[in-house]
Amino acid sequence: MRRHPSILLLTLFILLSCQISEEERIHQTLSRREEAFQKKDLLLYLSCVSKAYRDKEEDYDQLQKRIGGYFQTFDQINYSSWDRSIAIEGDTARVIQQFHLEVRKGGGTNRYSGKEALFFKKEGREWKIIKGL
Repeated sequence: MRRHPSILLLTLFILLSCQISEEERIHQTLSRREEAFQKKDLLLYLSCVSKAYRDKEEDYDQLQKRIGGYFQTFDQINYSSWDRSIAIEGDTARVIQQFHLEVRKGGGTNRYSGKEALFFKKEGREWKIIKGL
C-alpha cells in the first residue's frame, strides 16, 4: 500500500505541534512556583528548584528551611508575576519578571512588589531554578 506524501507531512506537523517549547516548560515551572506559594506547599515549591541551587551564601538546604519557615509563619501568601522575559542559551536560561507578593499573618498584611531575575538550568526535560530566589 502506497501512502500519500501529504498524509505523512500532516502527521509530522501534528506531532511537532504537540511538542512543548522550552520557553513553555519554563512558564510551567514558574506557574508551579506560583501555585506553591498560594497553597503554601513546600514540596511543590522545591520541585521548581534544582538541588544545585546556590545564591549568595544560600544553598538548596538553606533555601528549603527559609521557604518552609515562610510557609509556616504566614497565614496566607499571594504571589503573582507578569511582564516576563525569557532568554534561553543552551541548557541555561534567565527570566526577568515583575512580581507582587502579599503575606498575611493575624490581622497584618505586608506587600512587596518589584522586579526579580531568576536563573534556570535544564535538568532532563525540566527547567529548574538554580539562582535568584
